[in-house]
Amino acid sequence: MKYKVFLLTICFLACYGVAMQGQVVVNAPGQLTNLMSKHIAANKLNTGKLQGFCIQICFESGSNSRERAEKYRMQFLSKYPKCGAYLTFKEPNFRVRVGDFRTRSEARGFREKILAEFPQSFVVKDEVRYPKYTY
Repeated sequence: MKYKVFLLTICFLACYGVAMQGQVVVNAPGQLTNLMSKHIAANKLNTGKLQGFCIQICFESGSNSRERAEKYRMQFLSKYPKCGAYLTFKEPNFRVRVGDFRTRSEARGFREKILAEFPQSFVVKDEVRYPKYTY
């Protein structure tokens, strides 16, 4: 008898739970809503970059400067394909910067690694991309 009552109770609760359609209402103070709106707006402005360091391996100006800078970039990428290499133009110069380092010491360590191939390289503060995570 207890077993039957128990089963009937379980069936009733299961049917009642299926038949109910819940709705969640959040009562939050206006300050919290305002703060959440600001947070959402700030995330929409996020460019995917942060302040960090990279290594400038080339700085070219004059005729054929773009081709010479692209040659440096391709030379670097052939040896370090997993490291980012970016060609930028800031009038009247083309420059090639490599790496996305969060700290100056990381950049210096990598510079020591490439110094034989790129002796004119130096560490600069720049906006860098977020590091890629591998799982």
